[in-house]
Amino acid sequence: MISVYEYIDYRRFLKDRFFYLKKKHPLFSFRSFNRLAGIKSSGFLKLVIDGKRNLADEGIHKFARGFKLTEAETKYFEALVKFNQATTHEEKNHYFNELSQNKKFLSAKPLAAFQYHLLSDWYYVAIMELARVEIEGVKDLKWLQEHLNPSVGMVEIKNAVEGLKRLDLLSQEKNGNLVRKETMLTTEDEVKSVAAINFHAQMSQLSARAVGHAEAKDREFSSLTIVASEQGFQKAKQEIRKFRKKLHSILEQENDAPKIFVAHINLQLFKLSH
Repeated sequence: MISVYEYIDYRRFLKDRFFYLKKKHPLFSFRSFNRLAGIKSSGFLKLVIDGKRNLADEGIHKFARGFKLTEAETKYFEALVKFNQATTHEEKNHYFNELSQNKKFLSAKPLAAFQYHLLSDWYYVAIMELARVEIEGVKDLKWLQEHLNPSVGMVEIKNAVEGLKRLDLLSQEKNGNLVRKETMLTTEDEVKSVAAINFHAQMSQLSARAVGHAEAKDREFSSLTIVASEQGFQKAKQEIRKFRKKLHSILEQENDAPKIFVAHINLQLFKLSH
């Protein structure tokens, strides 16, 4: 049986569940689904699958009835629909947190919730980069806690390291030394999109903190407020992207001195009027 807990996209679930049932029961059709669900519009299911219609609360429960979901499955399906259809980041974040607390979802997609935290919480990326720092000695959990800025609790660090090891992004030697691995990580778009906003929001907060707390020699802030055309604005975005790639290449290839700390670079461009 196609399980709803294996999905982060409810439309894909509906499509897969429908064709699974049709293959198992050749007489199953859009019409028979509508009869079970109590839906009058003959093409409504296909319109929803194709992304041309959304589901309101009543529709969610009709669809759950049509696919014979249990009460627990219906609750998950409802959160899934609202996650996919959310129009604000706050809503998406809320409903994904609800999904990620479901034990059957965690069992079916054990890495999805962790990938969300990896992409959402700033210190996961910082830990991966700290593992690349060139020092004499052991880069273990205690060393991480001593060097992360701002400080992070040991429980959070342990959870992050264990998760990064499960994703094969870190390995740990017998003496506890952490080593960064170059594994490529594939993350579902729905998870990536909501997590990316969390990450940039956190980094913006850390940037604001650095303005007041970091010494001048340990930070570089500059800004420009200027009137622009839409064409000029888009060109500026392109130039920022090119500069970021160039800067990344320069820092990665710079080998004249040991790399001894982790830095974060914020490049921000946004409109102050509309």
